[in-house]
Amino acid sequence: MVQNLNPDKQELQESQQVVDTQRMSSDVYQDEWRKEFPYPWDEDEIVTRRDTLRFLLAGSGALLLATGALAVIGSLPKGQNVHAVPIAKVGELGENEWKVFNFPDQYSQGILINLPGHGLVAYSDVCTHLSCAVLYTDGQLHCPCHDGLFDASSGDVIAGPPTRPLPLIQLAQEGDTIYAVKEILR
Repeated sequence: MVQNLNPDKQELQESQQVVDTQRMSSDVYQDEWRKEFPYPWDEDEIVTRRDTLRFLLAGSGALLLATGALAVIGSLPKGQNVHAVPIAKVGELGENEWKVFNFPDQYSQGILINLPGHGLVAYSDVCTHLSCAVLYTDGQLHCPCHDGLFDASSGDVIAGPPTRPLPLIQLAQEGDTIYAVKEILR
């Protein structure tokens, strides 16, 4: 019988063969995976942090410019918006009486009030807080949604959450007809 003088060397060779077999099966597995899901690795470009930051900065700049442009466009005057709409006849409303009318179209309304000592005044009936309809009561325009109050003679805010006065509707009289002419934002 031949005795092996270096048993560790034989074990090392056997373990090396096992590792080589595992490596080969791993390579075969990777090759199968690459065949099933082909990807052009040569065309893959690495995206750096610098590229990502450039993209984010450019996107933020574009959004800033778009917001600024929309703000400028929104603040431009909207043209004359002048067209006369008949809303009442002279003497139709007694003192402290009011009437709701469509102006400038069927989707927007105004409120016409005959105030004692002031005569006829008209405002948009849309509250400047959350766009609820305002009602005339006791010399004030009241928004029932959040208890906003406006002065009926000027349209200014008296109390409640609204911060802007009601838009004034300019009136004109021709013969015995009262016309709403244009809305004046304030």
